[in-house]
Amino acid sequence: MGNDWVEVADRCFVRRYPEWDLSVTVTAGSEASLVVDTRATAAQGVELRAQVAELPVPPVGFVVNTHVHFDHAWGNAAFAGLPVWAHDNVLADWDSYVARFRGSVRDAPDEAATRALLNTPLAPPDRSVTSVALLELGERHVELVHPGRGHTDGDLVVVVPDTDLLCAGDLVEQSGPLWYGVDCWPLEWAQTLELVVGLMSDATVVVPGHGDRVDKDFVLQQRLDASDIAGQIQQLAASGVAVDDALARGTWPIAAERLGDAVRRGYAHLGR
Repeated sequence: MGNDWVEVADRCFVRRYPEWDLSVTVTAGSEASLVVDTRATAAQGVELRAQVAELPVPPVGFVVNTHVHFDHAWGNAAFAGLPVWAHDNVLADWDSYVARFRGSVRDAPDEAATRALLNTPLAPPDRSVTSVALLELGERHVELVHPGRGHTDGDLVVVVPDTDLLCAGDLVEQSGPLWYGVDCWPLEWAQTLELVVGLMSDATVVVPGHGDRVDKDFVLQQRLDASDIAGQIQQLAASGVAVDDALARGTWPIAAERLGDAVRRGYAHLGR
């Protein structure tokens, strides 16, 4: 894992952080720069903003949260005064997600990290996207696209058309398999990735939410994995397999212990 900015496309810089191997992207136009995701605490966000200031780019004019999760959006307070964009559902779910997540980590064993997450000041996004939005950075424009539900119901991808870059958030993961959590949409994820692939060329550089940059073939493989998982959930439910037994009955493309929430959520979405 690198600990510095890497220019992965023209005036598009990525930095990977040791906390959860998060990947943050900065893309610059002639008049302003855009930061994609802000890390997990205000202190981490302050560090990020200082590191962005070291880049040979215009001042930050926009911030984007690819989804609601803490590791991507809880550094927003460090960017006070700037517009922070996210999907409609991120704004709608912000308070309930914060309460739910903080409740889940309150008794975590890593006391220092837990205190930071419990006590960091938060700043929700203040600009929302329903389907598509366009941000002007000068001569460069950036597209914010909601391709559908998958990792959450508020996933955004960030497209920089002139340099063929796509920031996928956690719809794509490189440092591990797709992450199915308590707010995932397992039956829709593959279809969402199909739309993401439609935004790409064979040469597109894809920045995942976690890990190193990937290419179109990598995303296609994760789409196949998501399709396989969705298909098995639907087949098991249709066959009358109880939700508590389904995980053990599947032949999953990723480790079964990572798919408990996927199975439970899939059965719930099927009304089982």
